[in-house]
Amino acid sequence: MIQINPREVAAEAMVQILAEGAYNNTALRRLLRQNGAMSQQDRAFVTEIVNGTLRNIYYVDYVIDQFSNTKLSKIKPWLLAVLRTAVYQMLFMDVPDNAACNEAVKLATARGYQSLSGFVNGVLRAIGRGKEEIKLPEKGTAEYLSVVYSHPLWLVKMWVAYYGYEKTEALCQADNEAPDVTIRVNTLKTDAETLAKQLEEKGITVRQGSLWKDALHLSRTADLGRLAEFQEGLFHVQDESSQTAVAVLAPQKGEKILDLCAAPGGKTFTMAERMENSGEIHAGDIYEHKAELIADGAQRLGISIVKTSVRDASVEDASAIGAYDRVLADVPCSGLGLLRKKPDIRLKKDGSEIDALVGIQRQILEQAAKYVKDGGVLVYSTCTLSRKENEKNVEWFLQNHESYRLEDLGQYLPESLAAEGEKGYITLFPQSHHTDGFFIARLRKKGM
Repeated sequence: MIQINPREVAAEAMVQILAEGAYNNTALRRLLRQNGAMSQQDRAFVTEIVNGTLRNIYYVDYVIDQFSNTKLSKIKPWLLAVLRTAVYQMLFMDVPDNAACNEAVKLATARGYQSLSGFVNGVLRAIGRGKEEIKLPEKGTAEYLSVVYSHPLWLVKMWVAYYGYEKTEALCQADNEAPDVTIRVNTLKTDAETLAKQLEEKGITVRQGSLWKDALHLSRTADLGRLAEFQEGLFHVQDESSQTAVAVLAPQKGEKILDLCAAPGGKTFTMAERMENSGEIHAGDIYEHKAELIADGAQRLGISIVKTSVRDASVEDASAIGAYDRVLADVPCSGLGLLRKKPDIRLKKDGSEIDALVGIQRQILEQAAKYVKDGGVLVYSTCTLSRKENEKNVEWFLQNHESYRLEDLGQYLPESLAAEGEKGYITLFPQSHHTDGFFIARLRKKGM
């Protein structure tokens, strides 16, 4: 029987993500596939170590730095990955310190670092002895939140300026909770009650959506793609925040809709299901392989009204001017609302990209405004929590497009959220709405 060390797989994932720049989900998926002989328990163990270490990376590094005489930047990538994953096990998992330490020493030796195994052993033993006396930054400071909840300091300071200290702490705390998987029931083929029962019969824990009746939250799931229900097109994966954006767009049967930045396709599919597969949806993406994924997904779901195309949403399409009843511009953004699901974002963003993104977002909005029919609707959305990319972009748009006005979202939202949408836009937060961080604005074009 093949012997696979799950801790070695986890450390390898950390090297690929943090030293080689791979995306968390991509690296983890690839390594789990390559080590397919692992038991389901070991696969879950690897996933927990990798995602948990990334969610708590600033704290883990802060602790290592206190007990190591060698700076983190000087520690070899493999040994740093071994240390980080071991510290996470010691501080956050039900793993005995001795076990985490001994296994880390084995991993160091197995990769040819026997001469440095004493260093690994010494650092981890010291952390084991002193972990109850770790000195943290002063409570009530941005530095404290940054370390304890492992968020970059620039982001914590920005959020404190936006939302205040207490709300920022709750947001950071929510970002560090492992999310479940949210799906949208394909109402063209089944209903939520029927699908929930089918999934529960397979040992999957199912919880009803907190905002939408056709949303289901799944836990204790394996590879969703292998489920017969997935292959039969009974659902697609989609957070309730994205489902809310489609609800705000409110597409109707028989209409012509444009989804400008459509990949990976979740919002396109939900539109088609709400339209009962009647009408026309044009779904565009700048990358051909992503457009192909949307087409494949539509086919799996039994959706026939979606037409995909490869297009740069920031460049004018003269043939689309005034052609659509509704346009959704879910634009590329900094992704700061996704830290629960993509914990590596916190290490790959420094805030410097936001201004460049704002420029792209405004270019896309400029084009999107041209494609809406008189009296039609434009919805602008992002999966970030950045006022430059959200509220400030809407303000800029209205100043430059007198033919548009914000429209109350209340009638398109669940009753519990209706009051929050009165001003024409809404921000969803993980800690209060149990969704990704998300911004949605609804703009109506004046009729002639």
